[in-house]
Amino acid sequence: MASRVRLATLPTALEACPGLGAAIGAPGLLTKRDDLAGAEYGGNKVRKLEYLLGDALDRGCDAVVTFGAAGSNHALATAIYARQVGLTCWAVLTDQVETPWVANTLRWHGLLGTRLLHGTGFAATGLAAERLRASHPAGPQALYEVPWGGSSPQGSLGFVDAGTELATQLAAAGLTAPVRVYLPCGTMGSVAGLLAGLGRAGVAATVVSVKVVPQNVVDAAAVLQLTRETERLLPPPALTSGKRHRASLEFRPEFAGEGYALPTPEAREALALARDLAGFSLDTTYSGKALACLISDARTGRLEGHIPVFWQTWNSRPYPAELAAVDTTRLPAEFQKFFA
Repeated sequence: MASRVRLATLPTALEACPGLGAAIGAPGLLTKRDDLAGAEYGGNKVRKLEYLLGDALDRGCDAVVTFGAAGSNHALATAIYARQVGLTCWAVLTDQVETPWVANTLRWHGLLGTRLLHGTGFAATGLAAERLRASHPAGPQALYEVPWGGSSPQGSLGFVDAGTELATQLAAAGLTAPVRVYLPCGTMGSVAGLLAGLGRAGVAATVVSVKVVPQNVVDAAAVLQLTRETERLLPPPALTSGKRHRASLEFRPEFAGEGYALPTPEAREALALARDLAGFSLDTTYSGKALACLISDARTGRLEGHIPVFWQTWNSRPYPAELAAVDTTRLPAEFQKFFA
């Protein structure tokens, strides 16, 4: 059985969004509120970290190292929850385009005492992790590597649980029509785990994976491979005499725009509609692009006969008031441009 440490506030709500749904032509629209998945910091990373940090503690590690862009929600979530369970956190961060959230994300790292390093690219972040392991005071085995986005078979187990959770909520609401679940796809772990979880629950579901990164390695085949690797960590599914469905994947690359963290007009519209008609915030890097795909499908009739579910992956917990007092000059020189 995989090790797990309880971090998330679960189950997250499955809410009707009548105002937004009516405006876009999806009257049955539901939103899965993973933006509230953690008391201190929400978003989709908390579920993965339950298994990853649980594994780190089970192995006797005293520190973790993870990776991301300068404004990475994953790196911040890892730092927050690693500190909660008593683990030191290193984060190797690369450059990205400036968004309204990068500076405050880095300030929060400063408040937490995250040990930040700058990486010039993917290869450089791996080399930095190797150097950290080699010099770690308690030995290399005591430094646990949390992968980009928390996306590994171990981390994806958190979204296997999420699939079961959604299936339970749909059944409790008496909703039996086929489901289309929309969520952003960056490092693929959330999508892969959800596919496995909904499949094991026997839900007639299509997981709509909205690509938000430029890497060619992120595609439908890679998502399905990670799904299979995640399923190998699970016990055999219980036998049932009833009809079972296998969740299917729909991979959608056309909403990514010109690059990572670069907003699109469709994402900007999605942010405004979510704010004005549903009362929740999104970002233009991940969640806004996923909702833009759902809106497009609603307007073209693609949702007819289906229950649309938007998975809210963006943290909506407030940032600490103390951020304004953080001495940003203590952060690495490579990140100072975000405070200019």
